[in-house]
Amino acid sequence: MIDPKLDRMIIRCIVFTFLVCFHHVAWGQLLPQSSYKLFNTNNGLPSTQIQGLFEDSRHFIWAITDRGVARFDGYRFQVYSTRHGLPTNNVLLINEDRKGRIWMMCNTGEYCYMEGDSIYPFQGNNKIKGMLRDRLPGPFYFDEQDTLWVTTFSGIQLFKCYQDSVVEEYKPAQDGEAPDAMYYLRRVGEKMLTLQIGEVSTANQIVTNDNLNYLLTLAGECKLACSVRVDEHKWAVAGPGGYVVFDEGGSIITHYSTSPYIFSTLEHDRLGRLWLTNSNGAYLLDNYNTGPAQSTVFFEGHFISAMLQDRQGNYWFGDRDNGIFFVPDLETQVVKDPVVGKQNKIVSIQQRNNAIYYTDAGGKLYQYQDSAVSIITDEDVPSGVTLDFAALPTGGFLVGNKPIVMNDQGRVRTQVTTNSTMRKTFVTTNGDVMIALSDGLARYSNGQWQTLHAESFKERSNVVYQRKDGSIWIGTNKGVYKYEETGMIPLKETQAAPLRVVDILEWNNVMLMATRQHGLAVWNGSALSILGEGEGLVSNTIDCLMKDPTGGVWIGSSLGLQQLVWNAEFSSFKPGRWITTANGLPSNEINDMLLVDDQTMLVATNDGMVILRTPWVWQGAAKPIVSITAIQLGNEIRSESGPIELTSDQNDLKISFLSFNFRMGSLAQYRYRLVNLQNDWVVTSNTSAEFWALDPGKYVFEVQSVNEDGQWSESATLPVTVHPHFAQTWWFRGLVILFVVLAIIAFMRWRYMQKQKTFEQRAKVAELKQQALNANMNPHFIFNALNSIQHLVLTNKTLEANEYLTDFSQLIRMNLEGNLEQ
Repeated sequence: MIDPKLDRMIIRCIVFTFLVCFHHVAWGQLLPQSSYKLFNTNNGLPSTQIQGLFEDSRHFIWAITDRGVARFDGYRFQVYSTRHGLPTNNVLLINEDRKGRIWMMCNTGEYCYMEGDSIYPFQGNNKIKGMLRDRLPGPFYFDEQDTLWVTTFSGIQLFKCYQDSVVEEYKPAQDGEAPDAMYYLRRVGEKMLTLQIGEVSTANQIVTNDNLNYLLTLAGECKLACSVRVDEHKWAVAGPGGYVVFDEGGSIITHYSTSPYIFSTLEHDRLGRLWLTNSNGAYLLDNYNTGPAQSTVFFEGHFISAMLQDRQGNYWFGDRDNGIFFVPDLETQVVKDPVVGKQNKIVSIQQRNNAIYYTDAGGKLYQYQDSAVSIITDEDVPSGVTLDFAALPTGGFLVGNKPIVMNDQGRVRTQVTTNSTMRKTFVTTNGDVMIALSDGLARYSNGQWQTLHAESFKERSNVVYQRKDGSIWIGTNKGVYKYEETGMIPLKETQAAPLRVVDILEWNNVMLMATRQHGLAVWNGSALSILGEGEGLVSNTIDCLMKDPTGGVWIGSSLGLQQLVWNAEFSSFKPGRWITTANGLPSNEINDMLLVDDQTMLVATNDGMVILRTPWVWQGAAKPIVSITAIQLGNEIRSESGPIELTSDQNDLKISFLSFNFRMGSLAQYRYRLVNLQNDWVVTSNTSAEFWALDPGKYVFEVQSVNEDGQWSESATLPVTVHPHFAQTWWFRGLVILFVVLAIIAFMRWRYMQKQKTFEQRAKVAELKQQALNANMNPHFIFNALNSIQHLVLTNKTLEANEYLTDFSQLIRMNLEGNLEQ
């Protein structure tokens, strides 16, 4: 049997869809939508059915689905399923305790928690299941004492759990017992919000004593997960039955009855604003007293199951059918043509009186009015890629690559010329349209097309501009020319480079020229200066220029939008806001800009028309926070970020880090250094740094990340100590020195002893020799020697006698010296 309520809801949704489609077809109107990035299974989600979103204390974003839970770090989704310990892949709820453990509840009613990268079952599951009497458990949270509170979706029972055990149960009174039933709603701030009959037993509880049946009937089983504090002593509850604001006494302050849409959740963002999500989108409530009646709807027609604003200010919307919509800025809206296969490259924006028009590369015209866009022409202009158009002062449009004229309804079309390619237009103060051509300059006036100075001027023209003094200037691939009736006068300073000028803007009597490759050229009437990336531009290749109400100048390039804040002399600037896809642009390629009023600017991109609200008063993004996530020592991986101590044989180190910059994603930039090894920063897009064979010593690893506005974060630091090998320690070196000294002393002593021994031996030998000599020098020997000498003399053998006497004298001398030494 079909539920009548469900049947009526389906009929209403069909009617709503039909009306929306009919509205788009009949009136050709396009509504701006939030610019977003879609995450689905192509990006790593296990399923596009999102059942909840959560940001933990470490800045990870968690998505719970019917096929597991996914953790996102800005780069990739890490999926956990039954293979990792989940009781079942269908996860309904998620929360975090004060120890940093992630708790989940599955569709089987079982709770589990993740510690590190491991999942463990809650030991009280069986006891709770036995008490529930076939009911499904539901919302849970942790109080200041880290006590787990678990309730049912219907709010009939409440369990208090501590350290994996159920210690107390609160449940309705049985027949004949005192009516002290407690109906738990959820945690609001630091309090438990309950509906209770009877006395309040705990100061940490807020109760209502009347309207109990109405509040319980209001939202059915869903409402117990969807109650929030909206003011002091006031709360809101929402569900399929409606939306109610009530006070501590349970008195109903305001309420709204049955909604045709299936209710999902009621949440606060970080600005304190109230969000209600359901099967028709996400409702930002203007006033909690007026409820959904006055609200801004985001992702209308989508079944939004969850809403989260993270610490960076980004918004995440979970969709039951499509995945996750990531929105960096709610104020950034984009308009795209819904025609399947239709390109959404917007090339030009023009204003005529109070009406604003724009065209895409196909020549299709649109009108912007009151934050909505109407389609003027329902088909492209068949003349090649359109680069610009002109809203004619007398009515109608000049549009197309080979220009044609059409009326304001886009129906009557007349070919103007087939010989020239229209690149850029400008409507002068007298109503003429000056046209920059691919081979010169033309004028369209009073329905007539005229090529100007066709014989002498055939330059490829990129832009035409009229200054306040009425003079006409043309930017070409070879510099800038001034148009005169008698001829084209070159601005010689722009010819030398030459400068390829693609846009011109006059500001404070100074002419600014956007160039390709050379940055921004500034002509003050007498001198030309060039400002580029070295002076703070994000790119030297500029496509368009615009001034804002604060005196800033905006440049558009392939790297997004950048605001320049100039000094009084207009000779220098400081970079202002830089807007890219990280801030919500659908594309970084900017083709044109227009200031609508003091609070709105339109931006033509390669992927739609963007509406920006007061970007010039933006205060700047908060500095990012970078964290060290893992440390790898060889094959060992550690998750702690405390001081690291390495040994001499384990001195290879890999440090991983993250900034959780969801806007930048994989384009996030980091810089790091290892103080005492490298004092200069190393800039990288990698999320890790490796150091090999570190020398012994004390180091400090520092890492920073940069946000989308170029602001560097504070350093995340990690002290690293590499202990030397024992052979390099002071005590070992001292022992070696002592050993060497002792060895030298021992050697010297040994040498001394050896020499002393040698001396003694030599003295002994000398003594023995002397003794032998003395023994030979007896009186008989001396008498014989002298007698022999006398005989030689007497026999006249003078020579022999002389030789004998000499030998004898030497012997006597030796004997005497030996005796003296003794």
